[in-house]
Amino acid sequence: MAEELAAAVKSPISDEEVAALLEKKESKDGAGAVKPYDFAAQRINRTQLPLLDVVNKAFAARACHSLSGLLGRDAIVHFDSMEAVKSSDMQASLPTPATLAVIRLKPLSGFAYVSVDPQLLLTLLDGFFGGSGRANTDMQAAAAPAAQRFLALMLRNFAPDVSVAWTPVTPLELEVVKQETNPRLVQFGAAQESVVVCKFTVEFAARSGTMNWLLPEALLAPIRDTLSGETSGIPAARKQEPWGPALGAALREAPLDTRAVLAEAQISLRELVQLSPGDIIPIDAPQQVTLLAGDVPLYQGRFGVSQGRNALKILSGGSR
Repeated sequence: MAEELAAAVKSPISDEEVAALLEKKESKDGAGAVKPYDFAAQRINRTQLPLLDVVNKAFAARACHSLSGLLGRDAIVHFDSMEAVKSSDMQASLPTPATLAVIRLKPLSGFAYVSVDPQLLLTLLDGFFGGSGRANTDMQAAAAPAAQRFLALMLRNFAPDVSVAWTPVTPLELEVVKQETNPRLVQFGAAQESVVVCKFTVEFAARSGTMNWLLPEALLAPIRDTLSGETSGIPAARKQEPWGPALGAALREAPLDTRAVLAEAQISLRELVQLSPGDIIPIDAPQQVTLLAGDVPLYQGRFGVSQGRNALKILSGGSR
């Protein structure tokens, strides 16, 4: 009895059941095929980065108006989902030629990327030039200069939307650095580092396509706590009243170099090189002298002598 119980614990299912689970059954249309699951490329729960979810939704709402204004017709931008994908897998998944823009989100260090479906880019380009947004089957056309210039124009048009959407997290400014059609020339980070993929769907002229914002983890690291909401419960730092008088007193006792220019004269370079000991440069005695701290004028005064020393008598306050 004990041996049977031990065997049941070690193997809760029979060998036939194990074989059935491991068997790869595939229907004619491939719908029942066993699909590998990549744990490094999993969907991000929106509760993990709630503020990034808010940013993406706010950007999508504003981008609708910006893109519609650029095209002169209605366009719709939807925020779909976020995923964390390994850098190497992301690079391998991009098509060739790619419609990829390298951007900087200042003041964050590093680069972010925007990948637009080539078919979508060509549809938007056709609409921009007054067309009906018809499909273009030649994907090489997405790498043409006209398409690449339109991609840069569209992203610059999105720059104010990005700044406003990111305001609850941190002030950001979008700058288009360059565009790439060969994804192998783009470094998203180390092979095992993650890239957060923010997926958007753009609809125009009865057609739709994807626009993905690729944010490397290294880029988001300085603000990840804010995006996850971990700092929201931290009370704001209160003013430390005892420090105020102490700092004020220390500043009042800080040494400050001052100077006063009694006179200035302007001579030519020829006159300067011809000077020799004993020569006299005529100057006019000033009625008032400005007392300076660095290059900042503080007071107006009159030069004189006090107790055998050169002195400046303060007459009035200068510009501050």
